[in-house]
Amino acid sequence: MLGNYEQIIEKIQFSSGLSKEKIEEKVKNKLKDLQDLISKEGAAQIIANELDVRLFDATPKEAKISALMTGSSAVTLTARIIQKYELRTFNKNNHTGKILSMLIGDETGTTRLAIWDENIIAEAERAQEGDIIKVHNAYVRQNQNFKELHLGNKAQLIINPEGETIGEIKTTAVSSLRRVTLEKAKPNDFIESFATIGQIFEPRYYDACPQCNKKVLPQGIDYLCIEHGKVSPTKVPIVNVVLDDGTSALRAVCFRNTAEKVIGAKEKPYEEIKKEVLGKQVIVKAKVTKNDMFDRTELMVNMIEEADPNILLKELQESS
Repeated sequence: MLGNYEQIIEKIQFSSGLSKEKIEEKVKNKLKDLQDLISKEGAAQIIANELDVRLFDATPKEAKISALMTGSSAVTLTARIIQKYELRTFNKNNHTGKILSMLIGDETGTTRLAIWDENIIAEAERAQEGDIIKVHNAYVRQNQNFKELHLGNKAQLIINPEGETIGEIKTTAVSSLRRVTLEKAKPNDFIESFATIGQIFEPRYYDACPQCNKKVLPQGIDYLCIEHGKVSPTKVPIVNVVLDDGTSALRAVCFRNTAEKVIGAKEKPYEEIKKEVLGKQVIVKAKVTKNDMFDRTELMVNMIEEADPNILLKELQESS
């Protein structure tokens, strides 16, 4: 692996035929474009990637998000879709194209996945939030000091590959995440907020496939998953709460793992849940949505955890 700045420049020079001066000019411009948010080594790695210069002699057979390194290519990774963003069209250098972005996560962290190839985009649009995806031949870029995974025309994406599972997702900071008060939450934002659970509604449960977590339908005495056939279903909770941060109160819905974070993994009486949950202070990461039926802003929670008062106090002191 090449990590030293001079080694990276030498590798680019050897592979591309460009002069050292020209390469360093590109690095300087890249640093300026990114407002010096990355190191010289990071900028040089991006330039190498743009010039199709391979800096890494080998890549792991299967990567984890926390181990992604700028400049890596031919990456294979399995993750769960936390959030899908709207398909965007762009025009650059008289070329029109499309890009589909997702927030994905595994047991080690979260990252943005950017898909540029239209064939893969068409396949990815079938995927739902909560699905597991496996990608092959991805490459890693750095954007605003965050590592991102990109899929071009050489890549492959598989939705809910057989036998693949993802444990509890470790949420890390991503470029699309911003801490806001609830009064400033706007539909389609992905936000982080500190709030208090002011109300909780009685949990609801549905029967789900143990492999893909999708809702299953009763068929006689059996249950049928569209993808996996007859299965023995698991009970998956849905919990609605009202979060209040002093600036606004918004209704928030929690599914599966996030719901269990609120009420626990075992079913219990509603009155007991209320005693345990009401008044609890939490940090939430959520997608902001608009409920057109009731004309109100709501949150689709992707992560929720009890707030650590010491960390919050430290953040307040640093921001003051």
